[in-house]
Amino acid sequence: MPVLAEFLARHGPGYLAREGARLTRDRRRALQAILRCRTAALGGHLCACTNCGGEHFRYHSCNHRMCPRCGGGDTTAWLARQTERLLPAPYFLVTFTVPEPLRELARRRPGWFYAALFDESARTLQDIAGNPKHLGAELGFLGVLHTWSRQLYLHPHIHYIVVGGGLSEDHATWHSLPQPDFLLPENVLAARFRTRLGARLQADEPALHAEVPASVWRADWVVDCAAVGSGVTALRYLSAYVFRTAFGSKREITEYPDGKVSFEYVDSKTKALRTCLLERDEFIGRFLQHVLPPGQHRVRYFGWMHPSAKKRRLIVETLLAVPIVVRAKAEPPPAWHRCCPHCGQFTLVVVAKLPRGPP
Repeated sequence: MPVLAEFLARHGPGYLAREGARLTRDRRRALQAILRCRTAALGGHLCACTNCGGEHFRYHSCNHRMCPRCGGGDTTAWLARQTERLLPAPYFLVTFTVPEPLRELARRRPGWFYAALFDESARTLQDIAGNPKHLGAELGFLGVLHTWSRQLYLHPHIHYIVVGGGLSEDHATWHSLPQPDFLLPENVLAARFRTRLGARLQADEPALHAEVPASVWRADWVVDCAAVGSGVTALRYLSAYVFRTAFGSKREITEYPDGKVSFEYVDSKTKALRTCLLERDEFIGRFLQHVLPPGQHRVRYFGWMHPSAKKRRLIVETLLAVPIVVRAKAEPPPAWHRCCPHCGQFTLVVVAKLPRGPP
């Protein structure tokens, strides 16, 4: 059974020939990049091993974030950095999702939709937390955009890891939570998020707002807010979505003679293992619908965790009495690009550059 990279290499060119004219430019470019990744089309190097004398071709990678060969390489380093920055405070995993009728906006206007989803959900958290009735302080949190379901349906939602507590407006006091296992009321967050996103849509895209059924704005929206202890487990959970693609690079795909394919997934409600059966082109189409627009970040930081708020972050660490740790210079990672596939020694040297081949 092939994995995703092998499957796309085999069937991607045909799909591109059949559907390329109907694909958005971003999705077409993503598939083209995946098909060229680590092939002669991108050029590379001819390497020779000074230990065993063996020769090896190393082709350049595409570095596209949807590529199953390139994605996932930085997950461990990202998780280590975020774990080091955890504070001695309770953490919460807050998830914002939208009703199904609004998911069509992600297909038609993904750039606008994902930006609005991030902006209005983050402002909702800060609005409610800033109210003296609740916390009366500024939160610090990071968010990860997740667009797929386990069957590859378009299901955009954002997970936030939020520090339990906040910084006062004058930056002089740390406001701890009255209850360590309770951050903010979910129903209040959901109602404010519904209001904010509706107003943003009406202001920016009135024609699209008119197409949304009025019942959507009267329905109860869902925001989940769960205590996650020190935050380590939640970070591990989210790290899997930061760099990986919509379909795991090592998951197997079963192909059938009639052109259908299937893959296994775990049902989110029953936790039972199930099988999803699709036409080959439908599978590729579902995968490509999760290509993010150019410039859209999957991870964003807010409040005093924003990169531009380093002084406020330092104040928070001081108020929480976070010890100053002087870390020794880390050992450089192994130079895997110099590892010989024949003898396993790090003795490969470049002897020739390979020009790019035909596109």
